[in-house]
Amino acid sequence: MKFDHQQFSRFMKTVLADYLSGSQVRHEVSNKWIDELEIFDLQSLSDDDLKRAFWVNVYNGLTNYFIISRGLEKSVLEVPDFFTALTVNIRGEDFSLDDIEHGILRKNGERKKGKPVQFSEGNPKRKWMVNLFDPRIHFALNCGSVSCPPIAFYSAENIGQELGLAEAGFVSQEFIVDHLNREIRCSEIFIWYQKDFPGKYLESPSLNGYRVRAVPYQWTIH
Repeated sequence: MKFDHQQFSRFMKTVLADYLSGSQVRHEVSNKWIDELEIFDLQSLSDDDLKRAFWVNVYNGLTNYFIISRGLEKSVLEVPDFFTALTVNIRGEDFSLDDIEHGILRKNGERKKGKPVQFSEGNPKRKWMVNLFDPRIHFALNCGSVSCPPIAFYSAENIGQELGLAEAGFVSQEFIVDHLNREIRCSEIFIWYQKDFPGKYLESPSLNGYRVRAVPYQWTIH
């Protein structure tokens, strides 16, 4: 069955705006989107472009859905393990936001603060991982908080260009280099996932020895 993941992300962004403004929320329509997602055939995601567009849009839409359905008021941190405990079941497999980000899109990459990789050996969800990790997904995933990259709507046909635009926009605001004082002021995303960007940003040889000032991550719902 076809699932319009772009429209799902777009719709849930609109619903979150209604929710935050105190307007009436269309829960029945949101639930219908989830019903359609739950019967989507993941095997139709036959290449990385399809996988990235689908999973980024689904991640962003689900985040907003979980915020609204759980009645959160200030922060996603109101729900313990928001990113692991809340899941959607797609054809018999439960997917959390961490499954999508760290397992599928980051291809089971190294976690911050010494956390274990998302998918252990033998986890059946490993079959849905991208073949090649693209670190630019860090600039596309929105965790429902002020400090997250803004939501855009991604297409398999143009995912490379769209991720490039997302990267350029986020970096211009959140990775500021002061060469005079040899200082970097940046989002914690660049610190948490420094190793995801070999040769770039905090891994750039040209910035070796620069002092790094992290901008504290703001988890307020946005």
